[in-house]
Amino acid sequence: MESTMRKYARRIERGEVNPHLRYDGKRSGLILDPSKEKVPLQLLGFGIFQLRSGFKSRKTEEKEMVIVPQEGRFEAKVNGNRYPIERIGGPFAPGPGKTNASALYVSCDSEVRIRGKGEIVFFEAPAIKKNPPFYLPQTETKVVSRGEWLWRRDVIPLISPKNGSSTLVVGETYSPPGLWSGTPLHQHDKNHPQAGESDHEEIYYHRFNWKKGAKDQFGPYGVQILMDGKTLNKAYLIGEKSVFAIPGGCHPVVSSPVSELLYLWGLAGKGEELAMRDLPEFIHLKSFEEIFKTLDQDRKKKTLSREDFNRLCRPYPLTREQRTLLAAMLREKGYDID
Repeated sequence: MESTMRKYARRIERGEVNPHLRYDGKRSGLILDPSKEKVPLQLLGFGIFQLRSGFKSRKTEEKEMVIVPQEGRFEAKVNGNRYPIERIGGPFAPGPGKTNASALYVSCDSEVRIRGKGEIVFFEAPAIKKNPPFYLPQTETKVVSRGEWLWRRDVIPLISPKNGSSTLVVGETYSPPGLWSGTPLHQHDKNHPQAGESDHEEIYYHRFNWKKGAKDQFGPYGVQILMDGKTLNKAYLIGEKSVFAIPGGCHPVVSSPVSELLYLWGLAGKGEELAMRDLPEFIHLKSFEEIFKTLDQDRKKKTLSREDFNRLCRPYPLTREQRTLLAAMLREKGYDID
């Protein structure tokens, strides 16, 4: 959010506030509390419950919650209503292009009690209005492919004002090994609806499909970037169960080639609708996506004449430098350009 960036951008850049936390798997409860001065958020909270026996309880008061199981079977009670929630085998169990994610929405002025065995996580933020609680089962979740080639990923939308929350927006993104997400660069930290941008802060919870062994020196890793091109320009080495607070700015993430990456994300703002504005200097990558799709329709053709290449570029306002970049990408994809 704009006010969150104003408060924290310089402090993060100077190293006074760290937006990155590696969860140790032991704490149970609120992990990122926006009321704490060292947490670079103002509205959005994030917590984890490690359940083994008995109930965990939480009162929402003026806030709403979205609960997402990570692994295990659970029973949740919200104001006396019962919801069986589960995620069997962990977030990577279904394989690429599929999901076993589910989510439970809990309205403000409610009490939720959960029992079972395993790990669940939750996001919370002040509610704009009181909506009824509901459960989104795995059978109703969808996987949407976004981007192409080096920045292709799968997005799994879960809960948002479009299906029942008042402000929280929650989902997951699967990033194949070595590929980028959050690309082309976008931001959502200003209330500029005419420009297609909303004012939201965000949290990522990173998961890698590799359990670090006792003799592993590094284990799985990726890089999370946080930058606005002005005050804040930082990169962080992330690993399994990294929790990352995003006050604003651009926030691309890349998985190293050693592991798949899946990150759960939650957003909250002062309005209901989320709108992400692509930065104009990188919008040409979306033109590249269309060109890749056109070429994929003729998989046998791997040689492009200069005339063929120019014809592909003609519908798009690409600069000379952007055409050079596109040619380099196509050569890397196996195309010969005469």
